Amino acid sequence: MFFFILTVSLTISYSLDILIIYSADKSLKIKTLQSNLISKLYSDSSISVIWIEETFLDQIIQKRNEEGIVIDLTSNSNTHFLLSQQAEDLKFVYFIIDDYSKGYYKWTYSLSYEKSNYSNAVVNILKNLEWESGVFFLSKENWFLKSMIDNFLENSFNYFIIESSSDIEEIINKEVFKLGTNLYYLFTDASTSWKIVENLKNAKLLGSRASVLMSHESSYNLTLEGSLIIAPKHQIFSESKEDYVANQILFAIQGISTNFNDQYELRQAAETSCTNHFCENSFSLLNVKHGRRVFIGDAFDQNFKNITFIGNLQLIPTSEKKVLDIGLNSGIHNPDGIQSYPFNKIEFAGSNLAISLINEEKLGILKNFAIQGNSFDCGSMAVNATFQLSCFKQNINKIGLIYYPPSSAIVFKGIFATFNRLNVKVPQIGSRIGPDAFSSISNYPLFARVSYNGVYFASMAVKILYTLGWRSCALIYQEGSFSKEFATTFIAEAEKYNIKILNDPTSRSFPASTYYATLKANYSHIFKEVINCNARLIVYAVPINSAPDGIKVFHSLGMRNGDLFIYYAIPGTISSMFTSSVLYLEESKEVGTPSIAFEQPGYTGETGENVADLLQSRYNIKKSDNLVQPCLYYDSLLLGASAIDFMINRGQDYTNAIRLMAAIRKQSFRGCSGKVQIEDGTNNRYVDLIILQNAVLNKNTGNITISDSAYIKPAAATLLQILKPIVYPGNSTTVSLLRVINGNCPFPDDKVRTFTKGRYLIFGISIAVGICTAAITFYIWKKWWNIKVDQLTKKQEISIEDFIMGATVIIEFLQILSMGPDLTPISSLIGDLGSMLSFDLSNLISTKNGVFWFFLDFIFGLVFIWVVLSVTVLLRLDERFPTIGLLRLLNKSAYLLMPIIGNLMFIPIVSLLLEVFICDESIGENFTDSFMIKDCYQFCWKGDHIIYVAISAVCLVVYEPLAVLCRPLWQELDNLVHVKYTPSHLMVKTIFQVSLIVLNKTVKRTQDIAHGALFTLIVIIFGTFGFKNQPYNYPRFTWWHFLTLIAVSWSSIITTINICLDKSSSPLWTSLLIIGWLIITLVGLYVQKKKYPSMLFRKKGKDTSTLFKFAFNFRNSRFKIAPQELFEK
Repeated sequence: MFFFILTVSLTISYSLDILIIYSADKSLKIKTLQSNLISKLYSDSSISVIWIEETFLDQIIQKRNEEGIVIDLTSNSNTHFLLSQQAEDLKFVYFIIDDYSKGYYKWTYSLSYEKSNYSNAVVNILKNLEWESGVFFLSKENWFLKSMIDNFLENSFNYFIIESSSDIEEIINKEVFKLGTNLYYLFTDASTSWKIVENLKNAKLLGSRASVLMSHESSYNLTLEGSLIIAPKHQIFSESKEDYVANQILFAIQGISTNFNDQYELRQAAETSCTNHFCENSFSLLNVKHGRRVFIGDAFDQNFKNITFIGNLQLIPTSEKKVLDIGLNSGIHNPDGIQSYPFNKIEFAGSNLAISLINEEKLGILKNFAIQGNSFDCGSMAVNATFQLSCFKQNINKIGLIYYPPSSAIVFKGIFATFNRLNVKVPQIGSRIGPDAFSSISNYPLFARVSYNGVYFASMAVKILYTLGWRSCALIYQEGSFSKEFATTFIAEAEKYNIKILNDPTSRSFPASTYYATLKANYSHIFKEVINCNARLIVYAVPINSAPDGIKVFHSLGMRNGDLFIYYAIPGTISSMFTSSVLYLEESKEVGTPSIAFEQPGYTGETGENVADLLQSRYNIKKSDNLVQPCLYYDSLLLGASAIDFMINRGQDYTNAIRLMAAIRKQSFRGCSGKVQIEDGTNNRYVDLIILQNAVLNKNTGNITISDSAYIKPAAATLLQILKPIVYPGNSTTVSLLRVINGNCPFPDDKVRTFTKGRYLIFGISIAVGICTAAITFYIWKKWWNIKVDQLTKKQEISIEDFIMGATVIIEFLQILSMGPDLTPISSLIGDLGSMLSFDLSNLISTKNGVFWFFLDFIFGLVFIWVVLSVTVLLRLDERFPTIGLLRLLNKSAYLLMPIIGNLMFIPIVSLLLEVFICDESIGENFTDSFMIKDCYQFCWKGDHIIYVAISAVCLVVYEPLAVLCRPLWQELDNLVHVKYTPSHLMVKTIFQVSLIVLNKTVKRTQDIAHGALFTLIVIIFGTFGFKNQPYNYPRFTWWHFLTLIAVSWSSIITTINICLDKSSSPLWTSLLIIGWLIITLVGLYVQKKKYPSMLFRKKGKDTSTLFKFAFNFRNSRFKIAPQELFEK
């Protein structure tokens, strides 16, 4: 028999016998355990501890009949059941080291902890740290954690059972690696946990954003700085399994010793000190700091503070996806003060969209990862080596796995040199970098581009121009690397095809980053040479940041639309030249069209359509803007992300720059801009399609239309596939060197330019008229017309005046239509009818050669008549001077003409009077060089025009206030007017009409779509106001007034959409307009029948007499009240 006896001391009053049973399998180091207990059990009283091997158990138990403690350190379930039963029959308390089972008897206790309580402690820690995902490494013994955790938290964790035979390296590299988590939970034995940690380190998964939570048993002999440990409360400093067992025994004995006295026998003491058969149910959270375990708090606390995580970080790592950093050079700041590149935000919208879709798991790649685009600016438009070096030093942590440089070849060369100096090795993907020098893998091993090689464009350009029929041209280029490369290649290829370059070879280039003022002062001879050589085709190899400046120089030298036919050699220029953010936009429109350019395809296939829709909905970038840059930036980011995903799925180290670059070269997919693939042996993208774009100016609207006119397919049997005829100068579809002179005006069309000062002037005058009208109207309403009109409640015999009121609704409907978006492409009849009623006859007849002035003189006459009639009525001159027959005639005429001149003619009169001030086209730089838009034979601000301007201003000042004042007067004076406006509505209608006129003279002439939107909004507001405030005293008229405004809104919406779609004249739009109006009419008639009965009737046989009565019999009984009495009220 093998056993031995220890005598140790404890602080108890009674002797205590302890029997410790251990196993022979050496799972515990017994001598170490004994040593630990001897060092920790001390007291004034002695107890005996007997250690016995499991083999001799039967002989000892048979003789054991006294009260005492049996501690079973074995894991033999048979022994557990046997001793549990004997403890019930005999007097000893039985402790096991394993979990308590429901099959055991009452006096059996576990030195371990309750699994559910332990699981709750783990869940509480995860909740408080807000860790909702991660990877659990579990031994079989700890598999119970999975179901317990899943019961409390959303099942977003990954679990791996780790056995002794498990290939941990393969699990981490093949499975864990691609999960993209930063959080790892280790609940295995110590040796297995050590292997897991080492493999996580080797896979570079324990970076500064990572964290590890482990069980106490996992942490033995493992010191991982910044890791967290959950341990039983009395096991904070246990560093081995023997430590753990010794401390659990000590804790159980001390618990019993506290209660073992005269009051409690041994079993009662055990029952009191242990809960639910478990003696340990409290847990602590520990943190490894500087190689030591530091107590953080109770595992069930609500707040954990002062934790230091891996990498010495204080910030709690999140359970979000693993972040992959990439560098995006925003290029907005400009250290040298040079003009900023205007398209950075537009371009990076493509990158940001790709990042968003990847992070939203909509592209099927990097599902468990999140890309973070670090946008920082280290000088994109100017090469400043000192600035770039210091800037990249400060932002070196933002460069990330892949760097996306700006769209500047010069800057990229500077960045490349800076990276070499800083020894930064990361792949770079260019989205708009063209120079041929960057094609070399040997010189730029960590570079690839999704843009086409610029030299390839140059050689292809010569072939296409020759195919189109051009045999001569002029060449201008900027002395930047790409532009110069293009020019050199173009000259060589042009010689092969016998295309003659007409301008002097010494006058073809100017320095990089040279802008308008310098170009005009120092390099205008280059542009004059182009003009003097009589070349119509200009090959213009100038980057977008300088392209508008050169065009403005051409403009200053007298070039106009149709003089030049420009081929923009730098890809992307034509799509960028005519956006609102570009300088000299008007000059670019005037001189820079018609033009052509080669462009990479954009928004092709299903992917392209989806990207286009998302760019518009998220970033307000429209496909119709012809901006391919976002598409290329989208594809460039997707190329890098696909390569990272490719490596992750193969368990490869994506942080290795050389291997990642190799993966980038292996990718091939259909992106937003077509097939994305890098050619073997180069840094260039595979070329499968080039688009020839054609930009044309619509002189009527001032809008530029950029259309895809042809496809160029290098690998196809037919190189050039024409989609639609190319528009050349003079709106010709054939190559021609002839200039067309416009015979409608007394000067050549090429001399005409937009006169910005004149445009500002008409804007200012129109807005001033609008503001003054609003102020005067409010004053008149407040002082005289803040009155109500009695509702029409009894049926009345209809009068001629009532017919006039009805006609007013229809006529004003057509007039308002004419103030809105141009209806001519949809229905020329409706558009012409509205224009006629508004006296805007320029769409019907030519207003040149004095025709416009005839109509203006007529308006002057009407205003004079209006003033005379208004004064006669307001002052009651006919009553003051009854003997003067002319005054009586004027008074009688006033009641017929007042509703016509003051109401129906209000829009035509104000509109025509403002036309005199519209002089925003010119043949020079002075106001006197500008001419009337309605009649280009009349120069502005001199001669007769000054007289007409003065008369028109006086007419506006006199007519508008009198119209506002007298509009309600007519219906108040005439008792045959049964259908009446409310005065407040007439006041609001005045402001509404003037607002429409102001929009018509300003916004409509420059921004069709904006005008359509504003017009619709104002009409809807006015209609809503009228519907709520009852503009007429007759509900049936109110109803049809409201319906006409709905009809106008419908027309405006349809027309504005049509304008957005290039003003097509498809029958579809006409049908939609008519169907909408028909529905409105039918609904109106139905509602009228149900809700609005007629309050007017006609007596047979009295119509003619009524007419004569109105025309010739103005008895005083018709007038309810004199004007003086009305205003006195």
